Amino acid sequence: MWWTSPSWSAIAIAGLAGAVLCELNLYLTTAVLHRGTTHGAITYPRWVERMIGVWLWATACTPILTWVAAHQHHHVHADSEDDPHSPNRKGVWKVALLTWFYVTRWVRRNREFAEARYLRKFRNERVLHFLDRKWVAFLNFYLQIAASIAAGPAILAFWFSRIVPYMVLSGLVNAIGHSYGTRKFDNLGTDAVTFWQRILGYLTGGETLGHNYHHRYVYSPTFRPGKFDPGLWFATRILRGVPSQPNTMEG
Repeated sequence: MWWTSPSWSAIAIAGLAGAVLCELNLYLTTAVLHRGTTHGAITYPRWVERMIGVWLWATACTPILTWVAAHQHHHVHADSEDDPHSPNRKGVWKVALLTWFYVTRWVRRNREFAEARYLRKFRNERVLHFLDRKWVAFLNFYLQIAASIAAGPAILAFWFSRIVPYMVLSGLVNAIGHSYGTRKFDNLGTDAVTFWQRILGYLTGGETLGHNYHHRYVYSPTFRPGKFDPGLWFATRILRGVPSQPNTMEG
């Protein structure tokens, strides 16, 4: 009955709720997973950081250690053949739509290297390592799809609107952040200059507003010194994280 006579108002409400959750997860990704767990630029209580990591795994299907390793490798080899998701190598639209695939493929092909080079500080994190296993990540993703389909169109709309926009917007950070904008520093990252680039920046918690600056100063808690950074505001005012380094600390 859920599929033969769906309630369109319920589908719309579920889709809106999923979009709100997607936006929350994008801000949690930049504030905690990116600036905190990966770069250590913002410090949180350990239980908060791990709880949010598990939350992102459950609600955004993001394997935390895979994300951390691929992102750090991206910084070391940005826009080279070894970059897991360079738009200059793979194309803007491929990176925009398939960053989630490129990230997981690189880590699974280079697991031992990733563990030794980028994940040593997580060697005792049993929960994160368990959630990062290939079969566990696959089970999480496909069980959510199957359960959503079985539950009816409203739940499926909720799943779709929280997962698919998250994947695409995360991919656009790399695709746009290395293709269009201004380069104040000598790296291939770009800072947003157009209206739509800035909209993307605010949707992703500041990621493209100062992407070029971030690649120059990797350990800076802000991507926009002297300007409003929504990700930093969310990290410090809402989540009460503490910046670990000065804003212009060079990476």
